[in-house]
Amino acid sequence: MKPFPIIHLDLCTGCHRCVDICPTHALAQIAGKAQLAYPDQCTYCTACEDTCPEDAIELPFLVVFATDVSATENQETLPDMKPPCS
Repeated sequence: MKPFPIIHLDLCTGCHRCVDICPTHALAQIAGKAQLAYPDQCTYCTACEDTCPEDAIELPFLVVFATDVSATENQETLPDMKPPCS
């Protein structure tokens, strides 16, 4: 399941900025508020969230677990963190 932007209608002032900036035209203005009208077109690019002056759009994180060890081979590993001695 792919995540979708959450639009808080109580915060949306209908300024239309997110609708104008959406590169895939997934958003539309409906009844004076921004709405995710075409969720299948949303690429989760964060443009709408970044441009909203009212912080009415939230893009929740999607956590993906790698099932293939080779998928993590190029990632930098962090050193072991040990608690300070007391």
